Amino acid sequence: MQLKGRASGLSVRAGILPALIAALAGCLPVSSAVAGPQVSPRASRIPLTVDSWTYQLQGYSASLQTLGDSKFDLLVIDYSEFGDGGSELTAQQIANLKDSPCGDRPVVAYMSIGEAESYRYYFDSNWIGPDNQPIPGTAPDWLGPPNPGFTDNYKVKYWMAGWQAIIFGDTSGADKSYLDRIIDAGFDGVYLDIIDAFEYWGPTENGGNDTKRDSAAGMVDFVRALAQYARQTRGKPDFIVIPQNGTGLIADWTYPDAADPAAEAAAQKQRYFEVIDGIGAEDTFFFGPADNDNPLDPQTETIALLDEFTTAGKVVLAIDYVTQTAKIQTFYEMARARRYKPYATVRDLDVMTVNAGYEPVCRWLEYWVGAAGRVGAERAAGG
Repeated sequence: MQLKGRASGLSVRAGILPALIAALAGCLPVSSAVAGPQVSPRASRIPLTVDSWTYQLQGYSASLQTLGDSKFDLLVIDYSEFGDGGSELTAQQIANLKDSPCGDRPVVAYMSIGEAESYRYYFDSNWIGPDNQPIPGTAPDWLGPPNPGFTDNYKVKYWMAGWQAIIFGDTSGADKSYLDRIIDAGFDGVYLDIIDAFEYWGPTENGGNDTKRDSAAGMVDFVRALAQYARQTRGKPDFIVIPQNGTGLIADWTYPDAADPAAEAAAQKQRYFEVIDGIGAEDTFFFGPADNDNPLDPQTETIALLDEFTTAGKVVLAIDYVTQTAKIQTFYEMARARRYKPYATVRDLDVMTVNAGYEPVCRWLEYWVGAAGRVGAERAAGG
């Protein structure tokens, strides 16, 4: 991607904008404002700042340039063009995507941690029989049945060491872990899917199969271990962690065996919120069986839980799969009213959608110029 006279290096997460505003006010020279030692954002858990975002997991051959040239604050993409090990995006490609017309931006990689995907580098087709079920004695003990809606995806017992070793911990060789591949490619973080796998394995009274009644706590443990590995073991203190869905992790009904379910939910919420930067939420307002353009049906229980994320300063990335103009408008209005960051697109996630009337803009530049104007006006008023 060609540089276009952009102010590269101005990251909204790095805390540089306040220093630039101060410089404009005459508090210090600009050179001093942007130089000097930087305190690690993780030391004070600086919130992830996002006004706009896009989410595309396939169809990159014709769109990497388009993604790179976009003004979205945050890109969520797959780490590989076709999902396999042979088409992993390069560090240079990721660097190009970070270099947006609005300055530096985070690029995070989609990663399913609650299901195994048969097209990934780690999957062995010999594990699966003619009935599409794992073969006992051949398949690893962490591999479960296929997802009825996505038959090339398989449930996993995510709390087991074998699966977690695939996700993180091996830094080299043919068995290099999934997260390590993402980190080494230069991604700024991960967008974790199938967090709600805890519901499948959990208590029957919550719709699960009773395999692991403390499955919710096990998922919180897994996310915490993953985040700690990236930030501490791999030395990436700014590494972004955004789970998708699974808001029930912070609900009291998820912990029926606890002596005090509400207290247990509060404790797990604290542990979870300590390590995540936000949450992705699908189908929050337009809900139903269709791939796209379901009827308006706000998920009130989910919304109430998502509001707890925003109250805690966690960004909510809302994605509804709507394409009709009126539905897009309603979705953006309802999401923004709750301080969520909306993105409407198609469920195939094979295009970068720019919705008319909701185009991304360089918010930091507007803020910078606006602040400079206010400073000038105040000085003029003061003589």
